[in-house]
Amino acid sequence: MLFYLIGIKGSAMSGLAKLLLADGHIVFGVDTAEDFYTCKGLEEASIETFASMKLKSCYYYIIGNAFTKHSVTNFLNKMNYHIITYPKFLVQYYKNKRWLCVSGSHGKTTTTKLLSSIFPKTTSLIGDGEVKHGKSDYFILESCEYRNTFLNYTPYLSLVLNIDYDHPDFFKNKEEYQASFHQFISQSSISIVNGDEYPLEMDHIITFGLDEKNDIVFTYEERDSKGIVHILNKAFYLPFIGLHFAYDFVGAYIMSKIIGKTDYEIQRAFSNFKMPRRRLETTIIETQRIICDYAHHPTEIKAFYKGIHSSFKDKKIIAIFQPHTLSRLESFLNNFKESLMLFDACYLVQIFTSCREVHQIVKEKKLYDELEFPLYTKVIQKKLSFEKDCIVCFLGAGDIDQQYKEYLDIKKSRN
Repeated sequence: MLFYLIGIKGSAMSGLAKLLLADGHIVFGVDTAEDFYTCKGLEEASIETFASMKLKSCYYYIIGNAFTKHSVTNFLNKMNYHIITYPKFLVQYYKNKRWLCVSGSHGKTTTTKLLSSIFPKTTSLIGDGEVKHGKSDYFILESCEYRNTFLNYTPYLSLVLNIDYDHPDFFKNKEEYQASFHQFISQSSISIVNGDEYPLEMDHIITFGLDEKNDIVFTYEERDSKGIVHILNKAFYLPFIGLHFAYDFVGAYIMSKIIGKTDYEIQRAFSNFKMPRRRLETTIIETQRIICDYAHHPTEIKAFYKGIHSSFKDKKIIAIFQPHTLSRLESFLNNFKESLMLFDACYLVQIFTSCREVHQIVKEKKLYDELEFPLYTKVIQKKLSFEKDCIVCFLGAGDIDQQYKEYLDIKKSRN
């Protein structure tokens, strides 16, 4: 078929495009002109910009979640062209598969990639644009709650890692946010839920956590720069430190055991596991450890800091943070300030708004004044590049990776 993806460079849409190409289809798409990390693997697709696109009635249009109200989508509707949203297309395209859905406020991408490594012959769609194309009866999907996207799915197995209020531009309050997860859990044949955060009692739910009240209980310790999870009388060594990674692993472990994977297969997959893009992405130059991470919520930033600090207690840790959406920063301003103050120094990059909202410079300045952290400028960039024996962290869900790459180029140019 001739598929045309609106917003093809988005993390989910780029992954879908790669799966369609692997199935032998012709793929077109439109997005902004910028080059994103998600573009890797889309070389066979024909990608246009909004200024030069050629829309034809013979295309089958798939609309990305961020583009449902875009002017292009309005035009396609007006022309009565065949269009379908990203989640509805997935439901239709993979209707004969048994779905394994990973959800939660944090850790979805890491956990989905871990499952894809445990099930290497299974088709999987991961939130960083990475995919695996397989022929098994299962389909592994990172299932996002934003705009209730995951309510389109009725999975065989769902995993809920955590429920930490987010996306205030869509969900009015914490109760509404939790209600969506409750509905998603109700739509699943079996649901594996972090009972420490969301203690539900339903016949089709299996809870896990540190609390003895959970159906499956695990313990966690750190030793020799490694995390160790004890679960069901077995010990598993994790290549990363941090309790949040332990929860991710345990959720994936339980899901894998239900499907029939052995402990040996699970440990082997995790021993060879490489983090998704922009998750603890690390480069060491001279005496600096430079990290790019997707952390963009106060809870994620705290977890990130604790993990880095546990491994490098004697190092100075510096954050360059790019808020993702004005609404999130405004809603959780005090929480952001608290989490960013953990670092020895913090600098701010202009808010990344994407197409979700209009950039408001005056409001951004007001919020930045309240945060009381300086801006990340060329002068600061140069100054940091001469720092010795420290960790420089680029954090955020926008295009902070471009600042990371630029900083690496500066460091490398002096070697």
